[in-house]
Amino acid sequence: MFSLRGRLGRAGCYLLIVIAGCANLVAAEQKWTNPPAFSYLLHCSGCHIEDGSGDPPEVPDLRKNLDKLLRSETGRRYMLRVPGVTDTPVTPREMAELMNWLIAEFYPELQDFRPFSAEEVVSGRATRLANPLKVRQSLLGTTID
Repeated sequence: MFSLRGRLGRAGCYLLIVIAGCANLVAAEQKWTNPPAFSYLLHCSGCHIEDGSGDPPEVPDLRKNLDKLLRSETGRRYMLRVPGVTDTPVTPREMAELMNWLIAEFYPELQDFRPFSAEEVVSGRATRLANPLKVRQSLLGTTID
């Protein structure tokens, strides 16, 4: 014969198992994303360095010239076609958030910045640049060091 205390203990264990199973189902359905600053450290800082300084001219200093590129649609599109954007394993929405964070972080004085969208990222990823340095030099009208 089982005591009431034993039955309640078993019922509590069963309840915990059910709750844990439900929590796993919810977690499996949830899409976890990283904050943009963490994504930058994870996916960008290896080449561009934590402070954005990069290794010019091949790896640009993100603290310089992005504001100039943002002045034209061609410059905006260029920024979304570089290998770091096209090849990074994040969703288009996450990449747009990362790009928007990057502009806010390195160019806080920009007043008229139009945030990047996931749709723009998808379009940019479809037309990856083979020689981003050459295109960047052409867009900025100068050699870059």
